[in-house]
Amino acid sequence: MIEKMLNPDVQAGKPFFNDDPLTKYDISILVGVLGDLQGQVICGMSMPTAKNIASQMLMTQVEIIDEMGKSALCELKNIIVGTASTNLSLNGYHCNITPPLFLMTQEIPDFLKHVQTALAIPIQTPFGNIEINLALRKDRL
Repeated sequence: MIEKMLNPDVQAGKPFFNDDPLTKYDISILVGVLGDLQGQVICGMSMPTAKNIASQMLMTQVEIIDEMGKSALCELKNIIVGTASTNLSLNGYHCNITPPLFLMTQEIPDFLKHVQTALAIPIQTPFGNIEINLALRKDRL
């Protein structure tokens, strides 16, 4: 899905466990997952990468991440996680997603402090590197 939105030259790297899924990035976009799987999907990136991706999506040069830039980045995250949620549903895991939450490193709210480890998938794009962090657990009910 990222390839369709940004460029066909997108490559996924080797997954790893990330002990700092929230504060190591300039920008994090968080989407909550509810249902058979619960938790958060966190997309982290540097400020230059965020500007490059927003510029591509808005088809204009983005110098600062303003409300339009935030909206573009959150929409990309919605599309990525929405597509993943649909694919999970096709495999028997029914999930809903929350609206995206745009965070700057210094803005991590208290209710997210428990997120300490996530499975991270590094993604290389022509616009910079991003990481998709999965902090999910299977619902036990």
